[in-house]
Amino acid sequence: MKRNLFILVAFVAMSAMAQSKFGYVSYRELVKLLPEHSIVEAHLDELQAKYEAEIERSEREFNQKYIDFIEEQSQFPDNIRIKRHKELQELMEKAMAFKHEVNNAMCEARHEMMKPLYDKIDEAVTNVCVAGDYDYILNTDERAYIAINPMRGTDVTMEVKIELGVECTQDEAPLFEDTQLVE
Repeated sequence: MKRNLFILVAFVAMSAMAQSKFGYVSYRELVKLLPEHSIVEAHLDELQAKYEAEIERSEREFNQKYIDFIEEQSQFPDNIRIKRHKELQELMEKAMAFKHEVNNAMCEARHEMMKPLYDKIDEAVTNVCVAGDYDYILNTDERAYIAINPMRGTDVTMEVKIELGVECTQDEAPLFEDTQLVE
C-alpha cells in the first residue's frame, strides 16, 4: 500500500513538472533599454571622474614627496630620514585604503542607483508572468541554470519590453498579443 502511494505521489509530481510553463529573460539586456539607464550611467561616470581626480591628486602629492625624499635624503640625519620614510609609507597606505574605499563606494552607488531600474523590471516581469500564465521566469544573466530547452521555455523578453514601454524593432513581435498585461 505504501509503495503504491509513493508511486502515485511520484507520478503526480512528475506530471506537474512536465506541465510547468516557464519563460526566460535577460535583465542586463532590459536595463540597458530603459531611458533612465543612460541617466544613471552618466551620474556614475561623473562620480567615478571625481574619485579618479582625487586619486590622481593624491598620487601626484605622493610622487612629489617621494622625489623630494630621494633628492634630499643624503642631507638628513638618520632620525629625520626614518621619519620621512615612515610618512611616505603612511601616505602610500592611505592611498591604497582610499582606492579600496572608492571601489566599495562605487559598488554601493551603482547598486543604489540601479535598484529602481531593477525594481521596475521585476514588476514588469511579474506582470508578464501572470499575464502569460507562466509558473516562473528565469533571469539568464547569471547562468544559474545548466540548460534551457527552447522548445519548452519561452523567451519573454519582447513581452517585458512591451510591459516596460520600451521601443521594439519592427522585427520583434509579442508572443501573446491577445493577452492583456496586468497593471
